[in-house]
Parts: sequence; C-alpha cells; structure tokens
Amino acid sequence: MDIISHTLTGVAVGTVAATLSNGSWKQKGLIVLAGGLGGALPDLDAISYWSQFDSTIGSFLQLSHSGREIYGGRFWYSHHAALHSILAPLLLILLTTFVRALLRRELHPLGIVSYLKARRYIFSAFFFGFLFHLLEDMPTPASVWGGVNLFFPSSNYVGGLGKIWWWNNYDLVLIILSVIVANVLLNAIPKRFYVLKVRSALLVFALGVAMFLFQINTRTVDFSYTGHTPRFAQFENQSKEIQREILGERLYRWMAALDRMIPLNF
Repeated sequence: MDIISHTLTGVAVGTVAATLSNGSWKQKGLIVLAGGLGGALPDLDAISYWSQFDSTIGSFLQLSHSGREIYGGRFWYSHHAALHSILAPLLLILLTTFVRALLRRELHPLGIVSYLKARRYIFSAFFFGFLFHLLEDMPTPASVWGGVNLFFPSSNYVGGLGKIWWWNNYDLVLIILSVIVANVLLNAIPKRFYVLKVRSALLVFALGVAMFLFQINTRTVDFSYTGHTPRFAQFENQSKEIQREILGERLYRWMAALDRMIPLNF
C-alpha cells in the first residue's frame, strides 16, 4: 500500500492506544503521533528510489550499487528488507531508550524499565503502527521483492499475494478514516466510563480490520506478478474500476480528485 494509507493506519492504531491510556489530551496526542510515525517509518527504506540518491547519500557512503539497484534488490537496506521486519521497531524502541538513558546518565536497569513502563502506550502505538504497515504490504504484488522480510535477519520474504494494487485503494482508506473518527469520538467520553471506552475502541478497531480483510479478499482481479510486468498500467486501471464499482461514481470521483491533489500515491 502507499505511505498515506500506512500513516493513517498507524494513526488508527494510535487512537486505540490513546483510549487505553486514559491520559490527558496532550498524552493522547503524543500516542497518536507515535502510531502515525510507526505506520510511516518502514517506507524510509524507499529513499534509494529518490532521483538524487546516487549524487547525495550514495556518493557520501561510496555505495557500489545505484539507488535503483538497491531499491529493487535484496540487500538488507533495500525496500521491503530489514526496515520491513518485526525486529526493526523493537530495535528502534530499545535504541531510543538507551540513547535517552545515556544522555541523562540514567543507565540503571530499574530506571530504564520504569521509563519503558511510563511510555508503554507510546511505544505500543509505535510498534503496532509499524507492524500493521508490514501486514498491509503483504497483500500487494510480489514484484521484485516477493513480499516483506518480516523475520529479518532471515532471508525469507513473506507476502506478495497480489490481492490488492499498490495504491488507489480508496475503500480501504475510508475504512481506516472511519476507525480514526470513531475512536477520536470515543476518547471524548468522560474517564469514568473507561471500561466502556476501551471495549468500544477495541470493537471498532476489530470491525475495521474485519471489513479491511473482507474488501481485500473480494477483489475481482488477481494483481499477482513477479519481477517487472508490462501490465502495470492495465492493473492500475483495473484497480480504479474496482473502486468505481465499490464506491459508486460520485464518491469515486471525489476520492480520485482528492488523490490527484496529493503529490504522493494515495
């Protein structure tokens, strides 16, 4: 899927964690931001596709392969590689915690554990926002990667199912947005109804996941391909036609117009 959908999914995860926290609105905002960051961060490995990569980062690091070769390769730093693994968010959380402890000279194990506990909702939102990004990439085509390197440093890639196209999945975006709106409203319920809020937030998220999976598994086109395909434009047009059928002409046109206004794939 695309970076916008992934980020919104992380935000949706963050709204659930924010409900669990029962903290202030400032704390809830930080939790939601952490979820959004987790949802977006895995695609940082796509920077090798940047047109200026070779003359900047590649030149500075004296890399022996071009950015395009790295992007479509199976190096540990390629797209869908190490940064698309379960290990990556865990290491990032531990690294953040260690650097903070080092800067504050608070390296005592109990202090570190206390810090992790105090920010458990922030780190949980980040981790699960990150994880859902990986899960959302699995139904996309295998292309040159064959899925995502979920269990890095293992060399096995998981996914590449071709159930959905890379982008133009407006129906899925609307499901994600619905979960976000519903959970933001639930967070406005007074704290004395904490149990009700939590159960409702979890139910909303579970329903969102169920609807998401249903939509993915009822596409009328098989988008599977490996390597590169001459049918790329055809697949994209078929994906758009599926959206037109699902959303209806009016809503589809509105979503497509919004898509054209945004410089990133949506």
